[in-house]
Amino acid sequence: MLYAFAGDSITTAGNAMKPTIRLLMCCVLALFMTALSAAPFEGTYSANGKNAKLAFLVAKKGDPFSGNPTTILVFSEKDASKDPRPDFHAQMGDLGDALVIRLMKDGDKWNVIGSEFAHSALKHSGASGTGIVSVSDVTVANGEISGHLTTHANADLFDEPLAIDLRFHVKQP
Repeated sequence: MLYAFAGDSITTAGNAMKPTIRLLMCCVLALFMTALSAAPFEGTYSANGKNAKLAFLVAKKGDPFSGNPTTILVFSEKDASKDPRPDFHAQMGDLGDALVIRLMKDGDKWNVIGSEFAHSALKHSGASGTGIVSVSDVTVANGEISGHLTTHANADLFDEPLAIDLRFHVKQP
């Protein structure tokens, strides 16, 4: 049997390792909690009362609109991080439930200039709409863009109710 000295008492090597194991487990748990809190978005996107199964967010540089820079946000059920055209594939339904938002920076203000809605509960999944989603609290700092996307109380797409309340922060393209 192995012995280790801990202070004035003699313990077995296994008992001496317990504090080290506990410390290691605490560190792993802390890293896990940090990763969870660093999710790129939080909130909901629902259609006809059914929540979308969103799990991923990517931001891509869009084509300029009226001479202003644009950013395309793609929220999706499936990972689109390696997709060169995630906005197109999201609209076609290739990424499962998805929401595509086109943001335009006009001076100091950001506006939603387009949106596509892919959702398993929509009859017209993949349809585009304008004036449905608004953005607020947009900040660009430390290589990230963040903001808050919402719909008004009675928002709909072809008479199908939509509700969006998403806060996001993602690496700027």
